[in-house]
Amino acid sequence: MRLTDGIAISTVLIGIVLFYTRRTLAPLSQMIQTMSQVQDGLLTQHVPVTGTTEIRELAVTYNKMVDALQDYIQQLVSTREKQLRYEIKALQMQINPHYIYNTLASIKMLVFQNAREQAVETLDAFIALLRSTITNTDEFITIQQEVENLKNYMLIIRTRYGDRIHAEYYVSSNCYHCKIPKMILQPFLENAVFHAFPDGRKGTIQVVVRRNGTQLVIRIIDDGIGMKQQKADQLVEQSIKKEYFSGIGIHNVDDRLKLLFGEQYGVHIESKPEEGTAIIVTLPLKDT
Repeated sequence: MRLTDGIAISTVLIGIVLFYTRRTLAPLSQMIQTMSQVQDGLLTQHVPVTGTTEIRELAVTYNKMVDALQDYIQQLVSTREKQLRYEIKALQMQINPHYIYNTLASIKMLVFQNAREQAVETLDAFIALLRSTITNTDEFITIQQEVENLKNYMLIIRTRYGDRIHAEYYVSSNCYHCKIPKMILQPFLENAVFHAFPDGRKGTIQVVVRRNGTQLVIRIIDDGIGMKQQKADQLVEQSIKKEYFSGIGIHNVDDRLKLLFGEQYGVHIESKPEEGTAIIVTLPLKDT
């Protein structure tokens, strides 16, 4: 065999080897690149079914695994969301008995004092609050309905504790008919009433509702004692059981909003000692 023939054959063999190597490595490289995106949570990325028989079988198996994993995650999210809804509904049916008892005792005292008009007003507010909380099975209510609930709650608070804490409501006219999950604002007023104004301290709570692009932003602002920012962050992160009206706390509200609308929504608290606290609730616009 001549040298030139050997070189030609070697060249052909090298070309064949390079062809099959590229045919094998290219799909593998693309598969590795796609698989690395799973670390960033991109579970919807499929790898192309190309290459050798073995590579194609690997790609098909990987794609099936990604689909199964995505379905499993969706089931977990759906199950958790249903569980949270059941928990919220159960809490709505378990209004703190001490709150009910104390409110009725306050109304009874008003009757004994012959303050019948105030007693009737307080009783009407209490009935309306219970009706909205327990009887109304709708998961979403309008801002207007929620503000009415807050007003009824604060009327009962004033009956029991006096007029040292005043609530003000500032709602943009284009927000009254926006819908929000029921009972997401009352826990914040409750927290302000019982923690922002200790020892008979007087103060004001403002509820401000505005649109911001495609978002609805609700601020509950008090001029109470405030707290360090670290403690404010813990209020959102930790589940605290001590509640006066119901078991729905700040952590419950934040968890609920994130499950319903996504991680970009929820509750944020800003506070400084002796300057007060601002609670910012962000959720998507939902008109009637």
